[in-house]
Amino acid sequence: MGEYTRTVSCRMTEEDRQLLDQRAEKLELANSETIRALLRLPISDPDELAAIDAGSRVVVIDAKTMGRINRELIRWGRHYNQAVRALNTIAMFVRNKGGIDPQVAKEQLTKAATELELVQGSVEEIKDMVQAVHESERFWR
Repeated sequence: MGEYTRTVSCRMTEEDRQLLDQRAEKLELANSETIRALLRLPISDPDELAAIDAGSRVVVIDAKTMGRINRELIRWGRHYNQAVRALNTIAMFVRNKGGIDPQVAKEQLTKAATELELVQGSVEEIKDMVQAVHESERFWR
């Protein structure tokens, strides 16, 4: 980040100081690093700050979790595309050939169902990750 050349001091209650110590310890950061992390939270709009004061929460997702969510979304997209491709194969046979062999239709529908089940599994995994972030208390009480 650069050289830290400025010092800031502030008064706080004993409760706030204990909270700072606890959060810093959980994050394995020094108190000053924890305060710098809080300062870097992405709040730029005064309305966002008012919402935080009203009780909403700012959620910070670490790079590792964001990477996992991104990979799951990519997997989700691939499975979804494969399911749609299988359904389009059936549609192509019906359009171009006036019908489809029942065995081919069954294979394609089975493939589509399997891919959509995999999508649902990815949805559940993403849901669990987002829920874990939602329930985390790293930066709020």
